[in-house]
Amino acid sequence: MATLLKPLETVINAALKQAPDTCARLSAFEQRSIVVNIDDLKQFVHITFHASTLQLSHNDEETADLLISGNAFALLKLGEHPDNLFSSDIRIHGDVQFAKQLQDVLDGFDFDWEQQLSRVTGDVIAQPLAYGIKQGFSWLRDTNRSLQMTTSEYLREEAQLLPDKIQIDDYMQAVDRLRADCDRLEARIKRLETPS
Repeated sequence: MATLLKPLETVINAALKQAPDTCARLSAFEQRSIVVNIDDLKQFVHITFHASTLQLSHNDEETADLLISGNAFALLKLGEHPDNLFSSDIRIHGDVQFAKQLQDVLDGFDFDWEQQLSRVTGDVIAQPLAYGIKQGFSWLRDTNRSLQMTTSEYLREEAQLLPDKIQIDDYMQAVDRLRADCDRLEARIKRLETPS
């Protein structure tokens, strides 16, 4: 992971240079910092904003304005869907206003992986590589969805730890019937208590 930070920093900063509006908005974050905690990889990435660029390091000891935690897949999805920053998959500690400003900047930043890769590898390699990255994200998303469905099905059908839809519907109907019976019983008791 450590060896990937410098090339990643270079690619992101090169992309930022192509987006002057985003660079201008990043100047408001001068000397502010974020620590990203990648739970499943047990890695920290420290991001510092300096002169409209990002500086990446592994130092998680420094105090940061914002701590963002989540698994690698949830954090990667932020690039495509910045509104996921405030989803249940991501945990935020620190300056929430800063997090909102960061989300607004990410929302307006269109990161073209293929263009940035072509600067390093050339057009011939960049296109299939970018396609491979997109396919990889798609596979991760589909695998995640399939795993959730399989786990849910196992817990319902095999382990019988969760009720299925029919059982839930039957239970809710029974609760409705019980509620109606209680209402009728209460009305009858009130009538009996009322002197005639």
